[in-house]
Amino acid sequence: MSNLTKKQKEVFDYIKNFIDRYDYAPSYREIAQAFDFSSIATVAGYIDSLKEKGFLDNEHNIARSIQLTQKFNERNYTIPLLGIIAAGAPIEAVRTSETIDVPRDMMGPDIFVLKVRGDSMKDDGIYDGDYAVVQRVSSPSNGDIVVALLDGENVTLKRFYKEKNRIRLQAANKKYQPIYTEKVIIQGRLRGVIRKFV
Repeated sequence: MSNLTKKQKEVFDYIKNFIDRYDYAPSYREIAQAFDFSSIATVAGYIDSLKEKGFLDNEHNIARSIQLTQKFNERNYTIPLLGIIAAGAPIEAVRTSETIDVPRDMMGPDIFVLKVRGDSMKDDGIYDGDYAVVQRVSSPSNGDIVVALLDGENVTLKRFYKEKNRIRLQAANKKYQPIYTEKVIIQGRLRGVIRKFV
């Protein structure tokens, strides 16, 4: 949503949340009241801008006709499962052809999914067999849970800490020792976890 202004995003989020809650769209008057806009014409301007940018559809002169475009209307998004991530000792990156449904609130730019293998992050509530929803970043903050590529081929899921002359990749399970390295490629930061019950 980087192409929206702050207020456009607020209006879009209001409409999206309203539709999620009530299963129908707010009226222009309700939107105007929610944002203390002085006129319906102001609302129409925002709706037209959101339509032009591909976020909304609506039919003129029909009450409550605002609709989210298809890419924002689905509750879940189907994302390719890129492979398996180690929550334990690093393992070689493995590609798969599976897909997984990701809730809309976990979505964002550059999202991918990896299946967790191991129990090194269990104290952070991440278990063997879970699916890690990851946003691609290269410069995480200290304490972030990251996907780290070691030696160009081994991937692991750990907490990231930048120390004086090295990187510490910290497990969330006392039976695993930290991994210390001077060279690591951060492929992404954890955005959420999906657990499937079979």
